Amino acid sequence: MTDKDTSVRAVDRALDILDCFVPGRLELSLTEISQRIALSMSTTSRLVSTLERRSYLFRSKESQRYSLGPKIAQVGVLGFSNLDLRRVALPFMNDLNRIYDEGVSLYVVQGDERICVERIESTRPLRRVINIGDRHPLTRGAAGRVLLAYLPGEKREELLRQDPFTTEEALAELRHGGYTVSLGEREEGVSSIAAPVLDARREVVAALAISGPSVRFEGPLFADKIAKVKKHAEAISAALGA
Repeated sequence: MTDKDTSVRAVDRALDILDCFVPGRLELSLTEISQRIALSMSTTSRLVSTLERRSYLFRSKESQRYSLGPKIAQVGVLGFSNLDLRRVALPFMNDLNRIYDEGVSLYVVQGDERICVERIESTRPLRRVINIGDRHPLTRGAAGRVLLAYLPGEKREELLRQDPFTTEEALAELRHGGYTVSLGEREEGVSSIAAPVLDARREVVAALAISGPSVRFEGPLFADKIAKVKKHAEAISAALGA
């Protein structure tokens, strides 16, 4: 068995452990977990210890029984939040894609990066392919800067110290104008326009971006693209209750 096979098997077993916890069965002993996943106590103990250390499981000091940990709640909230955001944003992203036939992406902050949570691809032969799940820096690219601009000041300063590609002045201008543009920043020949998406609390939860070859982001349609991206980001925000 290869190292890759072993790693995948360990992930499967860890997920089997988490699947043991269901309504009506919220606490389990190590023995009960071992029996339910049909693994030896020693193997189960190693897996459970890892999940406990990473806060996916919690062990009561009194009963020594396990329950789902706080990390599960965090992941669940993030998953439901992104699911709802994607569901609301998708019709507006499709509309923007139909207007220009350029790639349209939706990004959210995850850690010190941005992650693509939804994408509508261009049908043109010359296009910039982006996949859901792709991660990029917050300091570079139009969508990254939009998300960076609305982070708490201390976090912005920390990220700008690590990569001073942009400035606080530029981010303030972005907040004033409600959009930003990237002209070949991350990849030569690729341009993008991005605008913030707000939720019901008037907090920025995502960045809507349109991107494609720079040659198609020149000329009289450029201003129109900016206006349309802002308009669609505002429409998504309104649909989210902003």
